[in-house]
Amino acid sequence: MSKQNQIIIAIAIIAIIGLTALFGTGDNAPQQVQVTQDVTGEMSDESNQNEAGAAAPLDTSGLGPLETPNPLGEIMLGARNTPVTIVEYSSLTCPHCGAFHRETLPDLKEKYIDKGLVKIYFRPFPFDPYATAGAMLAHCVAPKARVTFLDILFKRQQQWIQAEQPMDALQGMAKQAGLSEGDFVVCLKDQNRLDGIRQMQTAAAEELGVRSTPTFFINGAKLEGNQPLAAFEKIIKPLVVGYEGTQ
Repeated sequence: MSKQNQIIIAIAIIAIIGLTALFGTGDNAPQQVQVTQDVTGEMSDESNQNEAGAAAPLDTSGLGPLETPNPLGEIMLGARNTPVTIVEYSSLTCPHCGAFHRETLPDLKEKYIDKGLVKIYFRPFPFDPYATAGAMLAHCVAPKARVTFLDILFKRQQQWIQAEQPMDALQGMAKQAGLSEGDFVVCLKDQNRLDGIRQMQTAAAEELGVRSTPTFFINGAKLEGNQPLAAFEKIIKPLVVGYEGTQ
């Protein structure tokens, strides 16, 4: 079977199986991801890793429906023990999500994440087959490369979405992240991985009321849309008063 045919089959599986669930949950559908690395690709906190290299479990005590775990494992940026936890639900093809990752997240990282005040969990909420494919691939690359891989997908969002063959573009980026052609096809045919994303999507839509992306939960407080840093700080600052590293 040719490479092109393998890719066509893989995306067809996602389109047929994934979209059925996607439009069964309302206006938009959710999904999930895992990591232990910072936006620049450097490890942000080695202590966050367990022996398998996965991110530390999400501490959601008191956060109600957010206690529903990502069955594929969390993709996390930041130190394990922080006073503030942000959970982001996003779609890799959503322009507002891309803008947040390019424009706001670097400042949030510099002012709060790097100082051990905030950690952020990235959970996918894909709205189309390409976003679903990207979310699946994010769980297939090595744990230490997952944050960087997501960062690249958002920073090069228009480049791969608008490519003549978006799946070829995705495969090229996955290859740079360490996935072979065979790994790429196997990843996108993994029913368990797709089911895990659909499970997270349903939980976010039905239990958390997520309907659009990006949607953030800051210690449980809901913040919708690509908001400026000031909107995040309005919620974060009272939560970090008295902690070392607070400006």
